[in-house]
Amino acid sequence: MNRRLSLSLASCALVTAAGLGAAAAQPAPKFEFGKAEEVKDVKDTEWTATAEAGLVFTTGNARTTTITGGAKLSRKEKKNKFSLDAAGTLAKSQVLIANDINGDKVLTATEVTRQATTAAEAYNVKLRYDRFLTDFNSLFVAALAGADVVAGKDFVGGAQLGYARLLFKDAKHEVTGEFGYDFSFEAYASATTPSVSIHSARAFVGYKGKLSETTSVDGSIEALSNVNRLSDDIGPLKDTRANAAASLSTKLTKNMSFSFGVTTKFDNTPAPVSIAGFTLDGVNPPENLKLDTTTKASLIINFL
Repeated sequence: MNRRLSLSLASCALVTAAGLGAAAAQPAPKFEFGKAEEVKDVKDTEWTATAEAGLVFTTGNARTTTITGGAKLSRKEKKNKFSLDAAGTLAKSQVLIANDINGDKVLTATEVTRQATTAAEAYNVKLRYDRFLTDFNSLFVAALAGADVVAGKDFVGGAQLGYARLLFKDAKHEVTGEFGYDFSFEAYASATTPSVSIHSARAFVGYKGKLSETTSVDGSIEALSNVNRLSDDIGPLKDTRANAAASLSTKLTKNMSFSFGVTTKFDNTPAPVSIAGFTLDGVNPPENLKLDTTTKASLIINFL
């Protein structure tokens, strides 16, 4: 049995908000796809595991705390591969609030307070099994769970299954496609919005390329579109979602690497806004933006 363990430290996390802090709440998943060559030379059971953590903490006039983390685990055996991916983000900040008690437009020390807010609170977990039929064809099934509180989703769970094929491969480039079914259950933070079950057709295309012996790039796009009616206003094919990611990684030394990536998420019918203590107007309520982005830079150190 082979085991490989590496630990990585996220030295920098740059988060770009796309509206109402929703982007910061989105972990930056790396869309992995199964490849037959990963298990081609495996003679015994092989395990791999990686972990990543990041912390940004400021005090004084600007008071913020941001924690990010992630882990990956995989098990390979002949024509089978099991993988587990998990990621999470928590960001809190304290902002100045003015309370002009006498209305004279002049603030005293007692008329300014700090209010704690949550800018990001999200996690996702994905368990996947790949069964490789040939060098180019495979079947897969996956279970997913997560949440994105700032984006209005208290819980998101579901499953995927489908067919994957290696579309193109040479010494430096590789393109893989996946096609199948996706089921999602979404429970919203808004108490007035009922939970919803979404049955979707799913398509995915992933790319991996080598720029040099030490530098590689990868990208992917995933598209999902509902096939069932979600409400009176949202019929089939109206809740289209798309996830795209691109990243570059380069090896700096034998045990140190640097990676930079950008993830975008589009939801044509985003979750309703939820603000504690307030009821939203039924005619003209505030809305979450449809597009979220996340940018992340990491310094990865292999200790073992």
